[in-house]
Amino acid sequence: MTVLDELSPRYIGEDRLKLSLGEEEAVLQAFRSIVVHVDYTATLPQSVVPPLVLEVSGPSVTSYHRRVFKRPPASFVFTPLEGGPHTVTFREAAHNRWWGNLKLQIDGEQLDRERPI
Repeated sequence: MTVLDELSPRYIGEDRLKLSLGEEEAVLQAFRSIVVHVDYTATLPQSVVPPLVLEVSGPSVTSYHRRVFKRPPASFVFTPLEGGPHTVTFREAAHNRWWGNLKLQIDGEQLDRERPI
C-alpha cells in the first residue's frame, strides 16, 4: 500500500448508498409525498457515520430542499413543489463521503419557465 492510498483510500467518495422508491410510488406528482428507501448494504462492515445530508433539487431554485439527519434513516419522505426533472442526493457529510442519488421525473407544472439567454 502506498502512502497516497493510506491518506486517501480509493473507496472515499464512492456511490455506495442505494436509493429506491417505495412500491406505492406508481405516479410521481407535484405536491404528493414520495417515499425513498435507503440501502446501506454496500457500506458494510464500516457503515455510514452521521451527519447524513439529503438534497433535493428540481428545475427551479424554489424546489431546492436540504435536510441533515443525525441518525441513518431506513427511508425518508419529501414532497416536490413542482413538476419536471428532480435529483435526490443522499450523502455522508464527512467520514468516507459515500453517497447515492436518484433521478426522478415529476408530473405537474413548473414554477419558473426556462428563459432564453
